Amino acid sequence: MPLVIRAHGDIEQVLVTALHKNFVSKVFRHCWGKNNTPYFAGNCFKGVIYFDERMAAAFARESGVEWNGWLALPKHLHLIAAVFESGLELSVSCRGRVIRLGSSGLDTRSRSLTFSALAGKIGDDQVAALLGSVDKGAMVFTLADFDGEFEPDKLSAEVTRLDDFFFEDALVTGLFYDGREMSMEMGDSRGMSMIDPVLIDTAGQRLDMYDFTA
Repeated sequence: MPLVIRAHGDIEQVLVTALHKNFVSKVFRHCWGKNNTPYFAGNCFKGVIYFDERMAAAFARESGVEWNGWLALPKHLHLIAAVFESGLELSVSCRGRVIRLGSSGLDTRSRSLTFSALAGKIGDDQVAALLGSVDKGAMVFTLADFDGEFEPDKLSAEVTRLDDFFFEDALVTGLFYDGREMSMEMGDSRGMSMIDPVLIDTAGQRLDMYDFTA
């Protein structure tokens, strides 16, 4: 009988891609021309990247590149995972029983994804961009050939951090039971919101609007 664990909470899809510098500059200049504060210009930039495919495609054509939506961009890094936080709840289904666990007592091991590992994929005329979405939902972890009684202290998690990408959330990218990795898939989700884009130069430094409009 399988061991099934649903991790309920914020589910984030995060990707790191490359955007042409001229494209980014055109979007920012458009947004700065419509808004007189960096905050609203930043919101405009976010709106064009995620929602206004027609405008983004026009700026992309002017920059000599294609645009088919943010999810169609090259994915140099791509994660879909639950956010590791105090509100994360684990529902363990085993032998007809459901056990609910919080994340506070969960044994964890951390890994950090580094910018240097993919910096070589960013061209001289490009900048790296971290993009993504947040949903309320669940990730489903399964151990197909489980036998015996569930023991909570045998459960552990892999938590992935993206500090090099100026992204604060830690993500649960794996669950393990008694050292065995469980399969992972996305469950139900609802209420998508979008992550503020993060732009990074080839040296790993964060960029802002003024780097493209000066």
